[in-house]
Amino acid sequence: MKKQFKKQAAALLVSALAVSGTAVYAAPAGDAGQGENQAKAEVISAVLDYVVSINGKEARNTGYMNNEAKQVMVPLREISEALGFEIEWNVKERSAELTKPGTPVWTLVTTDKDAYNVNKMLVQLGAAPTNKGGTLFVPAKFFSDVLHAGVTVEGNKVSITLEAEEVKTVTAKGTITGIHNEEKRQAVHINGAGTEGIILNVDENTVITNAAGDKIGLKDLSLGLDIEVVHSLAMTMSLPGQTYAREIKVKKDSEMKDLIGTSGTLTEVSAKDNGTRITVKGFGMTEASPEEVVLNLSPETVITDQDGKEVKASDLKKDDKVLAFYSPVLTRSLPPIGNAAKIVLVK
Repeated sequence: MKKQFKKQAAALLVSALAVSGTAVYAAPAGDAGQGENQAKAEVISAVLDYVVSINGKEARNTGYMNNEAKQVMVPLREISEALGFEIEWNVKERSAELTKPGTPVWTLVTTDKDAYNVNKMLVQLGAAPTNKGGTLFVPAKFFSDVLHAGVTVEGNKVSITLEAEEVKTVTAKGTITGIHNEEKRQAVHINGAGTEGIILNVDENTVITNAAGDKIGLKDLSLGLDIEVVHSLAMTMSLPGQTYAREIKVKKDSEMKDLIGTSGTLTEVSAKDNGTRITVKGFGMTEASPEEVVLNLSPETVITDQDGKEVKASDLKKDDKVLAFYSPVLTRSLPPIGNAAKIVLVK
């Protein structure tokens, strides 16, 4: 009776763990009645390999389930190269750099780090790249979320496709509120500062032109310029959102240089004998820009809405959201006082 109970209990345990995909060790049925020293262990597992197909062709390597993250892991190099990407392996950093010839597509993955480069910003996918037997595996969603390929998982089969089609883009307008031109980061911030607006990542493939259509560089851009940008439809969920800029065109060249700015809310608007005075409180656009500033508006101050339409100073009112640009020459008072060069009324 006891022997029969042990057999039933072992069978139930194996069945339960097999359904959950967990490997267990159990004594063979023929040895169930022998002593513990005589029992031999064998592996019982319900884990299945995942067959991978790339553009309809079955891959040499298979994938597997990451039980901790509950994600299907697939071989990075074989799939990426089949989709037309080139991979450069960094032995010291244990990282792989992916590029696609003739396109601005670039990303970087690092072994054991759940940090994937999307539009030059690190995002998490829930599972880190893992090296197994000299092959680097990444979550299948890496190919959908990072490389924008089509990924479907049905049973133990993973299908990955990358159709030859134009990269989806969108055209937008904005005012430059920040410029990053460092060795490891080139980007333009528009329509806000801090967590507001959008960050446009640029590289050597980004076409930047002035109002006349002549090519210029990132160094030629300045705060306060109105631009039209063609950027990727894909955007990070971060604050601010980040995307890749394919084209940046300055809508109207300006003589206003070396400006600083504050993106914020009008906390006070008052009429003066020689014009209007406003107080803006929010985010400074540069390290030298105060979070709160008092600005005098003169007839020379350019005031527009986000579409570039002229706005009268008398139309500004308390609680309006604005992008304020002004000379770095300010009083030492708190808040500092200066003269406004340009005000953009944000809808």
